[in-house]
Amino acid sequence: MTVAQQYFTRLLASITARKDELNALDAALGDGDHGTTMVRGLTKAAQAEPGLGAKAFMRASGGAAGTLFGLVLVAIERHLDSGADLAAELALAEARICDLGQVKPGDKSMIDALTPAVAALKSSGLDAAIEVARHGCEATIVLEARRGRAQYVEGKGRGHQDPGATSIVILFEVLRQTQENL
Repeated sequence: MTVAQQYFTRLLASITARKDELNALDAALGDGDHGTTMVRGLTKAAQAEPGLGAKAFMRASGGAAGTLFGLVLVAIERHLDSGADLAAELALAEARICDLGQVKPGDKSMIDALTPAVAALKSSGLDAAIEVARHGCEATIVLEARRGRAQYVEGKGRGHQDPGATSIVILFEVLRQTQENL
């Protein structure tokens, strides 16, 4: 089993354990299926042939979330499989997500955790990236959504943590666990 396959297997277990929490966060801001969608995609990613996990995730999870999270997973998979520079790969994913989703920090989205994490990863490493991703995620609670379904709920989602930002934190935490167990 490759390191990337180990990562997808661990990530599937972690997201599955938090599926109901992610669905509940999404129910307050959207359609309530974020955890279920992530589990569906990660189930296929964990079963995929080496080097094809992120693509399997995108195909199985579908929709905008599948594409946007798939870009992050492609970056992590490249890093784990070939030693590609993680910060550089994630910076490319971040730019593509901002372009595709027409989103920026402060919009109450996954970017609120990803953008500070990518910046910290470049200068201070994975532990720092996880810490700032957590802060970015928690900061979404007070934000009003400017993109996605959350912008149409009462109060534009103010008072609720963004499920996508929460998943970004989990992706980084599982990456650290995977690297610690090599």
